[in-house]
Amino acid sequence: MVDIKIPQIVFVIVNVLVLYLAMRHFFFRPVQEFLAKRAEHVEKEIATAEASRAEAADLVASYEEKLSKAKEEARRIIETAGKQAASTRAEVEAKAREQAELMLKRAEKEISLERDKALASLRNEIGELSLLAAGHLLGQKLDTEADQRLVQEFIAGMGKTHAQ
Repeated sequence: MVDIKIPQIVFVIVNVLVLYLAMRHFFFRPVQEFLAKRAEHVEKEIATAEASRAEAADLVASYEEKLSKAKEEARRIIETAGKQAASTRAEVEAKAREQAELMLKRAEKEISLERDKALASLRNEIGELSLLAAGHLLGQKLDTEADQRLVQEFIAGMGKTHAQ
């Protein structure tokens, strides 16, 4: 049967215990320290990565806000430029209209003056021709001041009659 030898069993148990203690002291403890340091390093890396991710998210939000503000500013600048262009166009149109009206009034005034000059010249010529014709018919020369005034009054009266 089985032959059990107690001294041998005790020797094996003592050897196992000594081997366990030696391994615990020389192998398990350094491995546990290494694993603890590694776990601590991994936790630090994870914390750093989380902080970097949070910082990146903040930067993205900040850039999006700045981009939104820039777009709003660009829209406002374009709107302001459009209003200024419309205002400038309206001012230019108003000035052009005003200048055109002034030119038209000046031209009308010049036309009126020229017409008045032409009518005065025509009246004088008609008066002179009338005096010459009357003098020719009467056989004498009419050029006295009274005759001249009479002819002018007659012509002025004719002009008023035709104007009505």
